[in-house]
Amino acid sequence: MRSITPLLALCLALALLSGCRDIPALPEIAAVPGFELHDHRGAKVTPAELQGKVWIANFMFTSCPDVCPLLTAKMGNVRSDLRAQRPSLRFVSFSVDPETDTPEVLAKYAKEQGADHEGWFFLTGELERVKGVVVKGFKQSMEKMPLEQGKPQNIMHGSHFVLVDQKLQIRGYYTSDAPGLKALARDARRLVAGKADG
Repeated sequence: MRSITPLLALCLALALLSGCRDIPALPEIAAVPGFELHDHRGAKVTPAELQGKVWIANFMFTSCPDVCPLLTAKMGNVRSDLRAQRPSLRFVSFSVDPETDTPEVLAKYAKEQGADHEGWFFLTGELERVKGVVVKGFKQSMEKMPLEQGKPQNIMHGSHFVLVDQKLQIRGYYTSDAPGLKALARDARRLVAGKADG
């Protein structure tokens, strides 16, 4: 029987250590704020409707010419990546231009973007209610920019994705680049599997 070489022994030890290392627990950042909004199908949506599911939130508006369609497409990609977990997941897109984005406008946008799926909600409501949820609750920016002649109204808003657990606790903020979205999908799987505490 051949003896184990020092290099092979080192590789085995590293493999064992990497398999046993502790995975950091996801932080409990804050509770989701209370809200009562309407989705693109006209249905009332509150946190109670989402409790018991893991959900991913993002922020957009339908007349946004550049970043919002990209964010919606990226949300769709995350949804595809989490195909196996989809029954336990919800996807929530908050409009930061609720005065323009009525349920009917959001429904048209969702259809055009290929995002009119079960379990994906595009939310709107009274401006102050939406602002309270987005700014005070999720700590994201939401501010109309000065009008520029010949250009549509632009609204500054957060581009991060937010992960929320089954108990309506915010568990993470994720950049919309490839590493951020990969981490988001990984952590969503952990929450669904009940392995968020390491």
